Amino acid sequence: MGIVRFGELYAIPSGNGLSRPTAVRGEGYRMIGMGELFANDIITDMEMDRVKMSEKEKKNFFVEEGDLLFARQSLVAAGAGKCSIVKQLIEPTTYESHLIRVRLDKSKCNPWFYYYLFKLQNNPIKAIINQCAQAGIRGNELIRVKVPLVELRLQNHMVSILSAYDSLIETNNKRIKALEQMAENLYKEWFVRFRFPGHETAEFEDSKMGRIPSGFCVRKMQDVISDYIGGGWGNDEEDKDYAVKAYVIRGTDFPNVKRGNVSSCPLRYHKDSNYKSRELHDLDIILEVSGGTAEQPVGRTLLVTQDTIDRLGGQVICASFCKQIHLNKDMVSPYFYYYWMQFLYDTRIIDRFQLQSTGIINFQFEYFVRKGEILLPPKKLMEKFDQIIIPIYNSISALSKQNENLIKQRDLLLPRLMSSKLEV
Repeated sequence: MGIVRFGELYAIPSGNGLSRPTAVRGEGYRMIGMGELFANDIITDMEMDRVKMSEKEKKNFFVEEGDLLFARQSLVAAGAGKCSIVKQLIEPTTYESHLIRVRLDKSKCNPWFYYYLFKLQNNPIKAIINQCAQAGIRGNELIRVKVPLVELRLQNHMVSILSAYDSLIETNNKRIKALEQMAENLYKEWFVRFRFPGHETAEFEDSKMGRIPSGFCVRKMQDVISDYIGGGWGNDEEDKDYAVKAYVIRGTDFPNVKRGNVSSCPLRYHKDSNYKSRELHDLDIILEVSGGTAEQPVGRTLLVTQDTIDRLGGQVICASFCKQIHLNKDMVSPYFYYYWMQFLYDTRIIDRFQLQSTGIINFQFEYFVRKGEILLPPKKLMEKFDQIIIPIYNSISALSKQNENLIKQRDLLLPRLMSSKLEV
């Protein structure tokens, strides 16, 4: 095994991606951003912003399978230089300027080997992180990072061992996605199409939301929300004032957390008073209220479960760009409320509460609380819905725990393979 500069393995020069303000996004080619990078180690087909590209840009800024993408910046040092790998894209896709693309020469090396290398806790990237207002790395320093050059045959064999774990994780993720779809379809069948148990004999009446079944009622958000508070961020280091250790869930973490993966949530330190007023509890709702784009508006929601809290060590808050919502559970089921909010988001009804200024889209939360409405079914019907939904959530939790164990096993194996302490 030899040691080489990382740049010696490049197939083409590395480079930063496209700079596109949020105001001009919305159509064109998909663009991988910081959100996708931090939420996913493996970049596949997923929802992301779209941008228009010139013919010249199309020649230089599309990604290919096997490309490595590195985060140039992060609010915390742990996120700087974070590496993800591109896999199985079905349409041309570009990447944004906050990312560095590295395309390796596959005749010399297997990109997946270096993807796994950069997942090590003490990986070579740590040596080039610059800490100022934000932690970051530079492409001209990434080139000079010293990396091991192992015989290609051995690289491929190591990758085959480690990727077996990722394949099992991916299979579980597909099962989780199918369960999520099952729950969403049930909600739409009962409460959008109104084909709930007993709908054959239901009578309908006029309301401000149109024709609704008798027994359903339209209520203001302020009737079902008992209280709310903005999130926090805390400090990245502990001191006498910021002494409470708690993880923070950001809007960018929502997709992973829904699937039981909490690895992207940063650990921060908080003032005791701030933490106590913002501590998340079972069946709280988190609403993202800032940082949206034309393609991905704000208003995404997350239903926090005790399983999520336990996975994050029991102490969790939401980030400052979010609102923590406590519901009047005598009036509305948190599960039903979550799917109602998801329906508003998916249909873009939520857009009426968006406010755009200087290219950033924010959510008019106070206006939403005063003027937003929810269609509530009879309580017994909500209870029947919960009886079906809760086992689905439990199945998702069980699969995500399997993934958590697979990830731990893979990550224990990873440094032993890379250090040649384990023969392959």
